[in-house]
Parts: sequence; C-alpha cells; structure tokens
Amino acid sequence: MEEPNHGYFEEALSNFTKDFAYGGAIRHLVDHGYTVDRIIKEFHYPISRESIEKIVDRYRKDTEKV
Repeated sequence: MEEPNHGYFEEALSNFTKDFAYGGAIRHLVDHGYTVDRIIKEFHYPISRESIEKIVDRYRKDTEKV
C-alpha cells in the first residue's frame, strides 16, 4: 500500500538534490546579473528550465525580504 504523501516526498527529495547540486552556482550567477535564459544558454545544467526558474524565483523572493 502506497502512502498518500509519497509523491510529495519524491518531489521534495528531487528539489533538494537539484538545489544541493546546482543551487549555489545558480544563485551566484543571479547575484552577478545572469538571467534564467543566459544561465541555460551558457552553462547547460542538466536540469529543466522550470527547476532553474524555481531556484531563481525563490532566491529573488528570499533576498527581497532581507
């Protein structure tokens, strides 16, 4: 019997691993003025555009609070 939150756990684990592997580099690039399009074009990270956008959007939202 599958637990109802299994999909949630899988998504959270996926987000964590992507952020661990690429998040720091992407946030660094954003700090230096890179856009999502430029990051995708120049660095060819093996994650989806959606994942990169989520990392960038979350980072911008978090830095606005400071």
